[in-house]
Formats: sequence, C-alpha cells, structure tokens
Amino acid sequence: MVGGGITGLTAGYRLAVDHPEIDVTVLEAADRAGGHLRTGPLDDPVLDGLPVDAGADAFLVRVPWARDLCEELGLGDELVSPSARRASLWLDGALWPIPSPNVLGVPLDPGAIAPGLVEPADLERLAGDGLPDLPPGAAPPLGTTGDMSVGAVVRACVGDRVFERLVDPLLGGINAGRADDLSCTVMAPQLLAAARSSDGLLAGLRRSMAAADPTAPVFNSPAAGMERLVEALASALGSRLHTGSPVTGLSRGDGTAGWTVATESDTHHADAVVLAVPAHVAATLVAPLSDAAGDLLAGWRHASVALATFVFDRADLEVPADQSGFLVGRGPDRETSPLMTACSFAGSKWAHLDHPERTVLRVSCGRIDDGRPAGLTDDDLIAALRADLATTLGVEAPPTTVRLGRFPDSLVQFPVGHVDRISELDGLLADATPGLLMAGTVRTGVGIPACIRSGTEAAELAVVAASI
Repeated sequence: MVGGGITGLTAGYRLAVDHPEIDVTVLEAADRAGGHLRTGPLDDPVLDGLPVDAGADAFLVRVPWARDLCEELGLGDELVSPSARRASLWLDGALWPIPSPNVLGVPLDPGAIAPGLVEPADLERLAGDGLPDLPPGAAPPLGTTGDMSVGAVVRACVGDRVFERLVDPLLGGINAGRADDLSCTVMAPQLLAAARSSDGLLAGLRRSMAAADPTAPVFNSPAAGMERLVEALASALGSRLHTGSPVTGLSRGDGTAGWTVATESDTHHADAVVLAVPAHVAATLVAPLSDAAGDLLAGWRHASVALATFVFDRADLEVPADQSGFLVGRGPDRETSPLMTACSFAGSKWAHLDHPERTVLRVSCGRIDDGRPAGLTDDDLIAALRADLATTLGVEAPPTTVRLGRFPDSLVQFPVGHVDRISELDGLLADATPGLLMAGTVRTGVGIPACIRSGTEAAELAVVAASI
C-alpha cells in the first residue's frame, strides 16, 4: 500500500482484518499517517487544549462507508452531529439565508427564498416541476445516458441565476471547483437522475425529500476530531504501517512475478500494489512503467486551498448559535471578490466546541480558478482573510490566535466524462502493469466516505490481483 491517508489506511485495514493470511505493508511518506486529516489544540490557553480539526471536520452520513467503518472500529458512541443546521450565503455584499429545504443547493420551496435573492421569473420556475424548457417537438436536452456537467443540468432545469447564486457556491465549493465544469455523474448523481426523469428535476427531488427523515443528521464526526479515525486505523494496523517511508520507485521482473517497491532506505516485495496517493503523485511512479497511464494521471487538475482557524474573544465577535456558517459565492470581479470561499462557526456547528469566552471560526480559501492565496505569504493571507471577516462579520478586533494550513494541489477536479477516464486508466494499468491498482480521491470523490469506499474496493481488487 503506497500512501497512508484515509484511503490507504482503510485498504490496509480491510486486508488485515478480512484477509489475515495476507501480509500487508502500508508505506507513508510523512512522519504521520492520515494525510490532511489533522486535529489538534489551538495556541490559546483559554481554550485549554480543545481539539479542533485542521482539515475536514465531518463526513456525510447518507452514504454508509464512513459511518460503518467508525462503528466497526468502536467509535460509534463517540460520533456527534452538528447542533446548527442552518447556513447562509455571502452575495452582493450581504448574508442571505440558504433556502431550506434544498438538495445540493437546489431549492425545493420557492416560498423559503428570501426576497431579492433570485428574480420573480426564477421563483415562478421553482414553483414548477423543473422540466427543461423545450420548443414543441424538440429532443430532450439532457439525453437519457452519459455524463453532463452540473451546470448544464441545473441551468436547463431551473435557470442560470438559481445555479449561479445557490448551487455553484455549494457544489463548486465542495472541491474548490467550477460547477459548470464538474461531472454531474460524480458530484451530483441524484440531480442528474431526477433531471432525466419524466417528472422533472424539482418533482423528483421533492419526492425523494418527502421519503427522508428531516431530523436525521447529515454529518457526523468523532467528538475528538477526525484524526480519531486515523488513530483507530493506525492502531489496528500496528507494525504494518511504516511512516517516514516515501516510495521512490516501482519495478517488476528480476525473475519474480511480483513487484519491488523501493523507498529511500529499503525495498519491499509484493504481489500487488495499491497507489493510494493523489493522481499527480501517482503519475511520477507510473510514468516509467506506462507512458500512457502516467500521462492520463498527470492530466487531472487539482485545486490548491488553505484553511485558517481564527479565534476571537467572544466579547469582540458573537455569531448566531443557530447558524453553522456561510458560503461565499463568486463575485463578478475575481480580483475584488473575497478570498474566502466559506466560513464555519465551529462553536455553533459543534456543541462540544462551543466555548463561553471564545468564538472559533474555520475559514477556507482557494479555487481552481483563483490562485491568489497561493501567491500570498502566510502573513499576507491571514491579513486578507481578516479583512474578509471584517467585511462579512464586522469583526475588527485582532484574533487571540490563528492557525493556518495550506493544502497545495489537494482537491482533484472531476471533469465531464470522468468515469470514462477512470475506466481508461484501469485498462491501461491492467495491460501494462498488472497488479498495480489506483485508489483515492481521483476515483469517486474528495469526501471521507468516498475515500473509505475507494480503499475498501481497492483491498478486494488487490486480493484478486495477488492471486493471479
């Protein structure tokens, strides 16, 4: 296993537990496992060591992968869900409530939309079934099969303004991308299915929403932070996990049918190898073995993002207790738009992070089409985000402490046709490098459940590959 992030840890764990007869080794380049999942205290003595995530702080519950793994690891009783379920959008220099109910930003009740957020014509369309506008006799614009962009689907069914003001800030923000460019099959398959139904996008989503429990939690997280999951997996793997072991090369041959995995200080032999690393990292290892597969892996674009945690004295900043935070829509002029893409009110979102003397904010920035954060020094980036907070929340006082994390080339983008590209990659690897498998965010998504799913599936494929 090359890579000790959540995907590689899951794959190694699944092999160790489900196939104890197989020798498993997980090689992680960094001195700690878990990749971008980090939790730790902030440099504020008043917070008394309160653990706050420095990366992802939750996972989706509606898909089973992460929740089931937590239960299996004995973490089920440690899971908590957000105490605040409402959020806002920063648009046109003001905070607007995100309409509820909605599905991935698509509002299902036009009466819940604040006056002025969209136009009257948009409200009229949102009151309907969400069928695309078609001239008589025209072919369905969305087709019946194949992939489309999120933007093409949503624009056709509910219009440009609803997409740009409500859907793109949410779906584009998930992986710091442009929803006009993102695969609907990967990012929002429920939107594509509903839009292609004879009932229409809105009718299909309303029907699905009616069958769901509105009180069920949307997100979960261990109360001690997401690194708790990393610790549990690492503990289960024990000596099978090798940190500080960057892989420098892969090779086959030398009279064996298996693989030789070279690190800076050692070599390992394996019947199958799972690459649980970002696509651009895998490309450097695969290219010497297959030019075509290496080029394909190198072709995926990645967004660079940063996450700053600000702590303010509560006397200087009080945020709504019923709000989890806000998203920031794209402005008409990127250079004058806020750097931030989202602001999470940690103490409102999570009851265990609510502190009587401090307000904790987690502020994200960076998009695939906005490289401004990467061009700033840490001090300048923090200053720019403080200015954004002054604009959006009115806080002028200095924070008591700040923690900044940068994640260069961390969020893979999923273009239209992504699933076909993955199939092509798998075929190239099967032909040129049998026993070498690609796992991780590039396959099915950047979320924690998607990574756990990828690791689980890679483990089963590795068993098959090792037996051939």
